Amino acid sequence: MTSILYIKFFIYYGSWLVFPLLYWFIKKRWIVMILLSLLFIYARFVEPKLLFVNHYKIHTGFKAKYALIADMHLGIYNDATIMKRTVEKINAENVDAVLIAGDFTYEPQFYGMKILFSALSKVNVPVYAVLGNHDCQKPGPNIRDELENVLTSLGVHIITNKAVELNGVTLLGLGSLWARDDKIDLLDNYTKEDNLVVLTHNPDTTLDYMPNHTPDLTLSGHTHGGQIRIPYLYKKVIPVRGDILWDQGLYILKDEKVFVTSGIGEIGLPMRFLIPPVIDILELY
Repeated sequence: MTSILYIKFFIYYGSWLVFPLLYWFIKKRWIVMILLSLLFIYARFVEPKLLFVNHYKIHTGFKAKYALIADMHLGIYNDATIMKRTVEKINAENVDAVLIAGDFTYEPQFYGMKILFSALSKVNVPVYAVLGNHDCQKPGPNIRDELENVLTSLGVHIITNKAVELNGVTLLGLGSLWARDDKIDLLDNYTKEDNLVVLTHNPDTTLDYMPNHTPDLTLSGHTHGGQIRIPYLYKKVIPVRGDILWDQGLYILKDEKVFVTSGIGEIGLPMRFLIPPVIDILELY
């Protein structure tokens, strides 16, 4: 085990020390420290366990309804429980398909990946996915082949740099930008007249194909919406390039529509603040 992994384990389990500290602060009547401890408890133990379902209507000129999720990051901070809850909520929605925009894992090497993702076999509609940078060793362990095999065995269709037809809509998956696996030249096969939805992990991928290619909609994740949204500061750490923040929601850039989901899991610190885990239900019309 590397020193970085030791640090992550220490952060995850050591954070429980906040409870005896809070008791001590209460005894001392240190109001500021009490309030800071309560904020920490919320961000560490409460918000990451929430799971909301948001609904959006997006004009594309064709009809479809998808559940979009991303950045589950199962492994050191999140186990199979969040995946099971996610599937239960998705199955309660009337969608055509589930689209997963990558980053399935975060240090999963100590866990059985088939156990972590077994709930995906219970989804009652087709599931299509691309991988993210954490799934392709950018950063993280080299688990790409193992992960793809596990997901395929659970009925997930991996569409990295592939296209599928879904009820008159072309769904094109593009690989991870950070892994240099996003083959944007595949867009040369399509015109503005095609009903084209692109699924990719990193929204910065769109910067490489605009304005020459304009899918009807691009779906992505990656940014976690900042994950810990301390006002102003979170904007400085979102992992994107250029002037577009890509934190969450729908972006309309001239003829291009890009939807970014803020995801489900965490990396770095096992915390979320003001950006709880989310499933986005997208109704296209």
